[in-house]
Amino acid sequence: MKSIFLLLVGLTLSFGLYSQSKPKVALVLSGGGAKGIAHIGVIRVLESRGIKPDMILGTSMGSLVGGLYALGYTPDQMEDFVGNANWDFLLNDMVPRENFKTGQGIKDKNTLLSLPLNGIKPLMVSGMYGGQNVLTIIEILTRNYNRPMDFDSFPTPFRCIGTNIEDGSMMVFESGRISDAMRASMSIPSVFAPYPINGQLYVDGGLVNNFPTDIAKQMGADIIIGVDVGAELYKKEEITSVLQILDQTASFNNARVAEKNKTFCDIYIRPDISGISALAFDETDSIVSRGFVAATNALPSIDSVFSRYNLTPILDTTPRNTEIKIEDISIKMQSIHVKHHKPAKKMALGKLGFETPSTISESQLSNNVNRLFGSAYFEDISLTFFPTDTAFNLEVALKEKQTDDFGIGMRYDFVYGVNVLIKANFRNLLHYGSLSELSAIVGQAPQVRVRFTTDNGKKISLGTSFNWDNFNAYGYLNHKNIGKYNFSRYYWDVFAHTIIRNNNRIILGVEYSMFGISSSDFLTELDKTYMPYISGYLSYIRDSYDNAYFPTKGTKHKFRTDLIVQEDGSILSTAWFRKENAFKLSKKWVLKSNLFLGIGSQGVDTTLFVYWTGGVSQNRVAWYNSFPGLRHLEVGKRNIALLSLTPRWNFYGRHYLSMEVAATILDNKTQQMVVNPELFYAGFNFKYSYNSMLGPLEISADYSPQFNAWDYFISLGYWF
Repeated sequence: MKSIFLLLVGLTLSFGLYSQSKPKVALVLSGGGAKGIAHIGVIRVLESRGIKPDMILGTSMGSLVGGLYALGYTPDQMEDFVGNANWDFLLNDMVPRENFKTGQGIKDKNTLLSLPLNGIKPLMVSGMYGGQNVLTIIEILTRNYNRPMDFDSFPTPFRCIGTNIEDGSMMVFESGRISDAMRASMSIPSVFAPYPINGQLYVDGGLVNNFPTDIAKQMGADIIIGVDVGAELYKKEEITSVLQILDQTASFNNARVAEKNKTFCDIYIRPDISGISALAFDETDSIVSRGFVAATNALPSIDSVFSRYNLTPILDTTPRNTEIKIEDISIKMQSIHVKHHKPAKKMALGKLGFETPSTISESQLSNNVNRLFGSAYFEDISLTFFPTDTAFNLEVALKEKQTDDFGIGMRYDFVYGVNVLIKANFRNLLHYGSLSELSAIVGQAPQVRVRFTTDNGKKISLGTSFNWDNFNAYGYLNHKNIGKYNFSRYYWDVFAHTIIRNNNRIILGVEYSMFGISSSDFLTELDKTYMPYISGYLSYIRDSYDNAYFPTKGTKHKFRTDLIVQEDGSILSTAWFRKENAFKLSKKWVLKSNLFLGIGSQGVDTTLFVYWTGGVSQNRVAWYNSFPGLRHLEVGKRNIALLSLTPRWNFYGRHYLSMEVAATILDNKTQQMVVNPELFYAGFNFKYSYNSMLGPLEISADYSPQFNAWDYFISLGYWF
């Protein structure tokens, strides 16, 4: 009995000594945007000394790094993620062009201002971005724990800070879905929309407590390691603008809180973040290194606290598994009308685009959710992962988008003059999954476009459109201007179409059109005011360009053939094919090619279905072609072959230089095209482009060897 008593006493004393030898360590990580990536470098140094925290607290970017670390991510794994992430995609709610359907009006940006519509009333937004892409990647990264649970049950207990936007109170998130807490803590006011949790709206925790060491103290931490990358107040000589004054006045309270919370630190680490912007996510290597250097410099303080505990370095270089096994998928739908539930779920599953069970990569799942978001039929897309024995059951919660879109654009160029675009898109009118697109161009080249389409994915869908176009052009003789004429065209069509993998669209339709051409300067061959036509057409479109204006990869193909019935009952036929490709030669160089082939039956040469060619502006008529060295729509025949090559150099930032080399042959007789074409032209174009906030700025000079003449062109704004 005595020996048992002594053993119990020994164990009690050992436990007490062990408890004393293992103090409760808290790691507190502040917010600071991209500067918070420095936390990873600090963590690497701490682990090299064997220091593993017993609790982790973070705010804003500190909540992202701290949350991942609390779930078991290693410094190497976190650095791999931040270094390879596409931060423009994540922070700007970007939808890659490939995730918009070909033929959808929003595939190409053409507005300067976009607002949601409630009915016909424009609404103001609560933030520039909804943060959907950030939320998706956080949910995927935290999938092993991303379901309602207590944050103390994580491998390392975790807390993060949010601000209640209604009353300005601090929220310490300690349970729920960790992805919700992290996303709320990162909601920079006016940049990201406030994030809803349990009926409350939250924004960035940095507004009330950017350095929550006081919370760590309340949780019973014995040793607090604080890593501070928060912005400091400006010195008086640094305040030179109104924006800096506003920033300074908004930062007083937070600075006082942070200064007070520094006093709770046993080890305070302040990385050198001078010259680093909160948005400098393209400098991740440098920022991680700055954190590493700061923690290395702090080693004397670190060792003085921890050397007595005989800790051993933590070495974990396990690569992260980026494959996700999905056993089953379910859709949780929130919509206004119950009748929408079934078709909405069907559309959502189609956009997500994978069968179950299956294994999918993190990047592919993120892209598929982004494609669902890009459909613009849904918002607030949320993923919850429920673990099974060997995989996950995935629940996708969706909120049906209840607003439509309104936009305004502006453009100027030498050909079409000054024009303003007013557009609106309405979803689910008359039929679920439909898109109604209305746009009007007001200015020197007015236009009206109305289109209604349904989307049944790979199944046959229906649509109809109306278009009226009006612009001025010039007639030429031997490269000399001989007068101005006005071009006017109406068309209305009804079509069936199918969309394959977003990038491919096949259309079969019937079109009624009327051409008008008039001039007070000269008589034209087309002397009828309006010439009506009825045509049946088949069209195929492929568009996988990664960017509409400065593509670096992808293709853009369009084929169309028409059987055209004229007013007198005679039948014409046309067929044309355009093939554009972009090849990335290096980081700065891209080669773009353009091939256009068009043929027409006899009689086409007396109509506006002829292949008019010339100028360096884009054209509103699909079968008309730009061509350097010729004036806008200078020549036209019923048969054409055109080829151009354009190397483009991205020499600095958003600035580009390009040179186009082009050749074309035109003839009204098909058999003459190769042997002895009636018209042959070569041309060159030298262009400077700048991708500005107002849209692309282009200044070009093109040259014709045949006429030994130069011409010039300037445009500003998105094409519409």
